Amino acid sequence: MKGIAVSSSRGGCGKTSLAHALALGCGWNNTLAYLCHTDNRDPIKTIDRPYGYYDCRDTTRLAKLASLAAEKDDGFFIIDSGGNRPKFDAWIATSMDLILIPVSPDSEDVSEALAHHHRLVDAGAMNIKFVINKYPNAKSRQPLADKILALIPEGERLVYLPEVSAIRNLRMTDEEAFKTPPTNVNNLARKLFRAVRD
Repeated sequence: MKGIAVSSSRGGCGKTSLAHALALGCGWNNTLAYLCHTDNRDPIKTIDRPYGYYDCRDTTRLAKLASLAAEKDDGFFIIDSGGNRPKFDAWIATSMDLILIPVSPDSEDVSEALAHHHRLVDAGAMNIKFVINKYPNAKSRQPLADKILALIPEGERLVYLPEVSAIRNLRMTDEEAFKTPPTNVNNLARKLFRAVRD
């Protein structure tokens, strides 16, 4: 399995939603996915999602699952990773095949994403890509978004994902068996999966 970390040191940039979206995209494309929750907050409860979701706040459990994933030939081992944990970031930098940094068209978000990128590079990360998240659907708002995002190098942008408010539902607890999300969420999940796969 390929190791993919969705990482940022800033809250609210979409790490968890995008980690679930990537795992969902795997499910819709018949690709095995393990999604590991490593944040300090409690993980959500999931029922019948088309991907495995694991509480890996205990690093021993994370290491065990990573070892099992390494034995598999296909699929994604996805880590939902909050930042501001230098030791954990150093492990991610040297252990993952790809690190995705979500960044939205917000000046503070761009500044923090670039700083996080530099810290990961300093820790030894070789393959880091920015996921442009919450890109405005309205054409009138796109020039300002592009101006704010201009600091992100073109060659390091993996994919642009539109604003999809319903994606927040992926990081909510399932009260009953998992139901298919709205079309725009499924389309975003498939787009992110294809970008990472390719």
